[in-house]
Amino acid sequence: MTIKTSHVAFMLLAIMLLWGIPAQATELSLAEALKRTVVQSPGLQLYPYQQRINDAAAISAGMRPNPELQLELADVLGTGESAGVKSAELTLSLSQLIELGDKRQKRLDLTQWQSKLTEQQYQLDKVDALAATMRSFLQLLHQQALLKWTEQKIATEQQALEAAKQRAKAGNVTDADITRLELKVLQSRMEQKSLLAEKLVNLRLLASHWSEQPDFDAVSGDLTVLPTLPQLADVLTQLQQAPQLQWWLTQNRLLDSQLQLAKALGQADLTLGAGLRRNEQSNDNAFVLQVSMPLALENPNQGAILSSEALAEQAELQQQQNMQQLQLQTERTHLQLTQFSEQIGDYQKAIIPLAQKVLDQMLVGYQQAVFDMTDLLSAQQEILLAKRNVIDLQYALHLQLLELERLTGLPMVVNGPEALTKQHTLSDLPPQQELSQ
Repeated sequence: MTIKTSHVAFMLLAIMLLWGIPAQATELSLAEALKRTVVQSPGLQLYPYQQRINDAAAISAGMRPNPELQLELADVLGTGESAGVKSAELTLSLSQLIELGDKRQKRLDLTQWQSKLTEQQYQLDKVDALAATMRSFLQLLHQQALLKWTEQKIATEQQALEAAKQRAKAGNVTDADITRLELKVLQSRMEQKSLLAEKLVNLRLLASHWSEQPDFDAVSGDLTVLPTLPQLADVLTQLQQAPQLQWWLTQNRLLDSQLQLAKALGQADLTLGAGLRRNEQSNDNAFVLQVSMPLALENPNQGAILSSEALAEQAELQQQQNMQQLQLQTERTHLQLTQFSEQIGDYQKAIIPLAQKVLDQMLVGYQQAVFDMTDLLSAQQEILLAKRNVIDLQYALHLQLLELERLTGLPMVVNGPEALTKQHTLSDLPPQQELSQ
C-alpha cells in the first residue's frame, strides 16, 4: 500500500469514527442570548455610525463665521487725473460677522438634543431587540416543554396499550381496540417528530437575532417557575419611566430647541470691519472702520418659527395620546397576567389531580373489565389536555409578562426564574458604552 493510499484510508477511518461519536448537547442561557443580541444585532450595529454623524454635526454647529478679507482699488484706468494709477485709492479691510441672538449656542443645543434623541431611540430599539430575542427564547422553552409532554403522552398511551394486550390474552379485548391504541401511539410519535422539526427552525430563528447559525441545540430555563405578579398601582407608577415616554420627552425638548433656534435666526446679525486706505495722489494713509446691519423691516424667518411652533404643539398632543394608549395596554396586559395566573392555579390545584384520579380509576377498572376502551381513552385525553393547557398558559403568562416589561422598560418580576430576571442586566448599560461596541 502506498503512502497516499494509506493516508486516504486513515482519513476514511477517522470520518467513520467521528460519525459514530454522538454530538454533545449544548444549551444556551438567556443571558448569553441577550448579550449576543446587544453586541451583534444588525439593527443595533447601525447606531454608532449615527452617533458619529451627530458628533460631526455638533462640530459644524459650534463653528463661528470666518472673517472676510476685502481688497478695493478705486479711481484707476480712467481719464484725466484718474488716468492710470496716479489717483488710485487702495483699501484693504478685514470684516467679521457677529452673530446676535446667541445663535451659536442654540445650534449647539439643537445638536445635543438630536444626539440625546438618538440615544433614546437606541434604547427603544434595544428593548425591542431584546424582547424579540426573549420571545424566540420562550418559544423554544415552550417547544421543549411540549416535547416532554409528548413523551409523557406516549408513555401514558403505551401503558394503556400494554393493559389492553394483557386483557387480550384473556380474550376480553378485540383486535380493533388494540389497533386503535396502537394508532394513538403512532400519531403521538408523529406529533413528536413534527415538534422536533419545528424546534430546528426556531433554533435558527433565535440565532438570527445576532446573525449567526445556531451553535446550540437547546435553551436553558423552566416555564413552570412562575413569578409573583406586581400590583397594578406599582406598574402604573413605574410606567412614568417607560422608554417610549422618555423618547417623547426628548423629542419635545428637541422641537423646543428647534423653535428657539428659528427665533434666533430671525434676528439680524452685525458685521464689523476695519482696514487701511492708501491714496496715491495725496500720498496719504488712513484707517477705515465699517459697521453694517440689515434693516429687518420684516422677520425673514417668520415661516420657520410658525412651523416649529406647530410641530412642538403636535408632538405634545401625540405624547398625551401615546401615554393614554400605553396606560391602556399596560392595564390590559396586567389583567391578562392575573387571569393566566389564576387559571394555572386552578389546573394545578384541582383539575389535574382530579383528572389523574379519574385516569387511575379508569385504568384499574379497564383491567377488571368494568370500563371499556372509550372510557379509558376519554380519561387519558382529559388529563393530557389539562397538562397541555397548563404548558400553554405558562407560556402565555411569560409572554404577557415580557410585554409588560417591554412597555414599562423596567423589571416587573418579584420572584421569578432566570428567564425573567436576567433580562435587564444588559439593558441597564450606559448608552455611550453600548453605542461604542
